[in-house]
Order: sequence, then structure tokens, then C-alpha cells
Amino acid sequence: MASSQQQAFARYLAAKRTVDDRALNAHVWQRFGSAVRRMAADRSAPVRMLELGAGIGTMIERLLTADLLHNSEYFAIDSSAVNIDVAAERLGQRAAAGGRFAAVAPLGPGSGPAYVIDLAPAGTCTIRLSAADAFDYLESEAADVDVLIAHAFLDLVDVPRILESISQVLAPDALLYFTINFDGATILEPKIDPALDELILQQYHATMDRRIVDGVRSGDSRTGRHLYHALFDAGYEVLAAGSSDWVVGPTRGGYPDDEAFFLHFIVDTISGALVDDPALDRAAFEKWITERHRQIDQHRLVFIAHQLDYLARPRTQ
Repeated sequence: MASSQQQAFARYLAAKRTVDDRALNAHVWQRFGSAVRRMAADRSAPVRMLELGAGIGTMIERLLTADLLHNSEYFAIDSSAVNIDVAAERLGQRAAAGGRFAAVAPLGPGSGPAYVIDLAPAGTCTIRLSAADAFDYLESEAADVDVLIAHAFLDLVDVPRILESISQVLAPDALLYFTINFDGATILEPKIDPALDELILQQYHATMDRRIVDGVRSGDSRTGRHLYHALFDAGYEVLAAGSSDWVVGPTRGGYPDDEAFFLHFIVDTISGALVDDPALDRAAFEKWITERHRQIDQHRLVFIAHQLDYLARPRTQ
């Protein structure tokens, strides 16, 4: 059974679906969509697509809505088995509601839950969801990938290491679509105490730069701007790039959809990251967190995070 923390994170991923939909850079998305359609039309074999850090499958839903999964095999992996289970449930609900899926079935034994989801008419697309570590999967499973997607993922890992691993599995004419890469700017309005606001966000960003997973540096608060040259150094050519900022603010009726929960989760994330930070006065910080939650409840908080999207491919000599 999923823990309350895992359930909250899955709800956060669902709540940010509408935030991401607004944020994704339209120019990069259009270039990506056009390239995928050409790739699918130009070949008889299915386009092999791999998504790293797929979460609860919201990118799959987005691609389905845009009709970008024809003639394809889609492999979606996430390190959380709970996320994969939620993704399968969401896609299954879509099928039950008269969507375009013909079947949902387990793949069989493995390192985690996995599912096959066939689009109707049968055979146009197969989607496989599997719980796996991205680096382990790239080393053992993936091969000849035509399209590789990483959505809100690269700023959580060691970018040079993941780009090197990715390079081992790509087809020569592959596309890389890397979206919602955080780039060092978080804005919360209205201000509470300008000096305290700045210190808290400075310390919060620093936690991203210090993140260590399995003894390896895993994160960069300025991944967005650093990714351009990281791609070049790893042998890739940037085809398109643009900002994909999260902008969440109240309307007359409050926050849309479940975006109030999204905001509460962001504030709680800041709280958890800095709970023991010696640079902060504990009482002042707790008061600040309480006030930010109150601003959400009063439909006053505006949240902005600066991010960048990229479309790239292996560089030809």
C-alpha cells in the first residue's frame, strides 16, 4: 500500500499537469511534434520512444491528446512503483471511459510492475510502463531509441552522466525532448519580508546543488542554462530551446483545477528542505511557511519558477 507521502506526491504530479500544459514552450513543442510525425510517416517499423522519470504518465496523456503516438512503441519508466501503478490506473480509466485503448495487462515478473497498453485500433501503439532506475534501465534494457523524453527530470540527476548513458542507446537520427528544466529562479508574491524571502529561496536553491544520491551529485539549480553546453559537450545539437516557466496565480474563483494543492505541496517542499538549515531562524522560518499557506488559502499567492525546454539530436560530423 502506498504511504501518505507517496500518495501526496502522486496527487502533486496530477495537480501540476495543468501547470505544465501552460508552461511547455510552444515553439519547442511544435518543432518536436512535427519531427515525430515525420519520423512516424517515413518508416514502416514503429518509432521507439523512451521516457525517463515518467511519473504518473501525464506526458503520455499529453502525447495521446496531440496524436503523437501513432506507429510507435513507448517505454515509460519511473523509479517509483507507486507512480507506475497510478499511471496504469489513469490510462485504464481513460480506456474505461471510451478512450482509445484496447487492453491493459501485466507484462509479467520483473524488477517492478509493468503494463502493456495498446491503442485502438490495435497495433498502432504499445505503451509499456515499468518501475526502474533510469541509469540501470539505460545500461540493461534500452536500445535503438528514436525519441527520448525527460520531463521535469534532468534537474534531479547528474546531467553529464545521464547524457553519456543516453548516448549509448540512441538511434543515429534520434530526437531528445527535455522539458521543464529548472533554471535558478523561484518567485513568491506578495513578499512577506524581502530579506527573509531572498534568504529562504537562496538556501532552497542551494539544497538542489548539494543533493547527493547514491554518493553522486544529483541536481543543479541552474540546469536550464547549463544544459545547452552540456548537450554540446556530450555530442548533441540543439534544434530548439525556450522558456517553460511555471506561473500559478488565483483567478476570480480561486486557483484552477487542483493547483491550490500544487502550491501547498511546493511550500511544504521548501519547508522540508530547509527544516534544519542553520542559516535560518527557526521561528521566523516556521512563521513564513505558515503565512505562505495562508496566502494560498486566501487566494493571494502567485508562484513563478523559471525553466527551459530543449529539443536536440545527435550531432553529425
